[in-house]
Amino acid sequence: MRRALLPFAAVMLMVAGPGWLGSQEVGPVHAPDRRAPELISPLYFPPKPNAPFTATARTVWVRTLPDGSTVTSENARLVSRDAQGRIYQQRATFVPVPNLPNREMQVHATDFYDPTEHTHYHCEASTSICDLHNYYAPVTEAVEPAGLRPDRTTFLTRKDLGVDTFAGLEVQKSRETTTVYTETVGNTRTILRTVDYWYSPALGVNVQVKRHDPRDGDQTLWLTDVSLTAPDPETFKLPEGYRILDHRPVAPAPAAPAEEPQ
Repeated sequence: MRRALLPFAAVMLMVAGPGWLGSQEVGPVHAPDRRAPELISPLYFPPKPNAPFTATARTVWVRTLPDGSTVTSENARLVSRDAQGRIYQQRATFVPVPNLPNREMQVHATDFYDPTEHTHYHCEASTSICDLHNYYAPVTEAVEPAGLRPDRTTFLTRKDLGVDTFAGLEVQKSRETTTVYTETVGNTRTILRTVDYWYSPALGVNVQVKRHDPRDGDQTLWLTDVSLTAPDPETFKLPEGYRILDHRPVAPAPAAPAEEPQ
């Protein structure tokens, strides 16, 4: 039987091996380099007892680029708090707006806070691991006083915007403006950061926050589908099959009692 002859180029590739082919495609060599992670501070939920609720926490983040164009992304996640003050929160990935057909928002982690047991479990779906930490959050946070801050680099003003309603809840509206003076953070001009709050005294949470900062863009965070019914107790059970890693400091052993003189 007559054997087919391989083309000369194919023969040369076989002789040279895959290393020769790879060296032609890689190009200049360099160490790995990646973009820094982009983070946004979510809505804060204190462990207030006797104020249960369940809601969807939504975020829209608009960043303006130097050429005037914008990058918009969003996410949505479930949050709950029971009458004991226990808190459940999902953590979800951001997706672009408008969204691509094959890009879906993913819940990548869940957090469980218990103010009675003083525990915080952060459970990552990718590893099936729950990291356990201490949890000692106050029910109410101290409000920073307005005026010039002690380091004399920023000035805070606060404005009362009156009372309104949001999702059937009475809310107190206010605006904070922070002036960041020139050369404070490497800035060549003064930076103004404004934040509008819609605060619910009944829940003890901000049901809507609007942030404007030229460094971070425009961030709008708010609650939808708010229900004041206590969540199902099953909500606060850790996911099955997850391994728990305890990161709490080990308490020192008690000191031995002093011996009495004979």
